[in-house]
Amino acid sequence: MKPEEILERSRRENKHRDLAELEVTVAAGAIAGRVGATVCCLLSILSLWITGTLLLSPWVIYCSILGTNWLVRYRKRGLKSDLVVSILMYGLAIAALVLLILRLVAAR
Repeated sequence: MKPEEILERSRRENKHRDLAELEVTVAAGAIAGRVGATVCCLLSILSLWITGTLLLSPWVIYCSILGTNWLVRYRKRGLKSDLVVSILMYGLAIAALVLLILRLVAAR
């Protein structure tokens, strides 16, 4: 098989995304997750310090993003541990959402 044929077959299998691009995408996702967690922690600390209450809305969004990320990983790889983490993240997102709604109703 010629090198051009091997490259073309690889491009078809990877949907015209090369390995370097996939590695960059994975690294960017990991960094984005860390930045998201840092921002949520900073917002929580600042809101506790300034107002004395914890902001829950960033945590709802962050846990929803992580839950979706782990669910996609489960769908692609089929590992049960990915599904467990996804369920845990969605559970945290729902818990934070319920607490947020209860706080909003009580403030009304």
